[in-house]
Amino acid sequence: MSIVISDVIKQLETLYPKHLAAFDKDPNGLHIGNVNRPLTKVLVTLDVTKSVVEEAIEKGANLIVAHHPFIFRPLANINTNTPKGKIVELCIKHDICVYAMHTNFDIAKNGMNDCLAQTIGLENIQPLIPTKREEYSKLVIYTPATHSDSIRQVMSEAGVGQIGNYSHCTFASTGIGSFKPLDGSQPFLGNVNEVELVEEVKLEGVIPTALVGSAIAKIKSVHPYEEMAYDVYALNVTMPDAQYGLGRMGQVPTPLKAVDYIKHVKKSLKIENARFVGSLDKTIKTVAIIGGSGASYIGPVKAKKVDLFITGDVGFHDAQDAQDMGLNVLDVGHHAEYVMKEHVAAILNELFGEIATASVISTEPFQFV
Repeated sequence: MSIVISDVIKQLETLYPKHLAAFDKDPNGLHIGNVNRPLTKVLVTLDVTKSVVEEAIEKGANLIVAHHPFIFRPLANINTNTPKGKIVELCIKHDICVYAMHTNFDIAKNGMNDCLAQTIGLENIQPLIPTKREEYSKLVIYTPATHSDSIRQVMSEAGVGQIGNYSHCTFASTGIGSFKPLDGSQPFLGNVNEVELVEEVKLEGVIPTALVGSAIAKIKSVHPYEEMAYDVYALNVTMPDAQYGLGRMGQVPTPLKAVDYIKHVKKSLKIENARFVGSLDKTIKTVAIIGGSGASYIGPVKAKKVDLFITGDVGFHDAQDAQDMGLNVLDVGHHAEYVMKEHVAAILNELFGEIATASVISTEPFQFV
């Protein structure tokens, strides 16, 4: 069975739900193209440039997955004499879809900031700036006893019963279900216009509310009844790892002086230059990191009492504020987020087979002279 572009996008939006975005108008999602076409290949990039689109054409990829939105502000027109217009024209001519996952990817588990924290080797990683908590529901499915095992398995595969480090957490109870098939029905059990009593199993488990719709669709596809009976209850519960947040904080395995730890970070992120504010003699034990532009969070990060804050795009006055607060800041640049390319490509390849590749094009605009 061939993979359709929309299959990949649905999986990405399950992993990195759009509702997690840091602001309502963050342009996550499809920017260009028709998602109903068969997938040829996925090219994962930090930014969408003309060179990246040409790379996609060369590699036979018809889906570009980017972190930074290609259309960040609405376009009043598409002039194909402009740089952006030329990219749009090239994508349309070659039937290439462009899809972006921005701050939802920054915030989600196993997204940008987890990737960065893992790349520099932090331990005991936690969200830095709390944003949202995952909402949970209780999903209840009624099934004939003969099908309870298979339905339970599909429920678990659809995300029901994931609690911390445990999966397949469900509860079953038995009872007698009754129904009367009416004219026009095609009952799996019983006869039209006769009341039927059936030994049924009630299967229930918790599920992230964002996954309820997709889970119901998957269960319905294998459920024997023409009309599947189910209940959904909103829950007011605190689940393990339910807190989402922007950035990450963690511990350094072996504390180092800042001057040495900076060398480690540069080597880990494969960058040659970085800017630093603070004391190079400071022993670094705890680190906070926000990929991209995190200077606006200097105050909240200071309150976390970390030894070093790693981010990018730190302005002159932001640096002065950090210095006055006594917060050590390492500016590794915005382009350090490129580490997401291999990360996302590996996730897609694990899910779908060898469908994705990381772009080899550097979209870093700066040169150090």
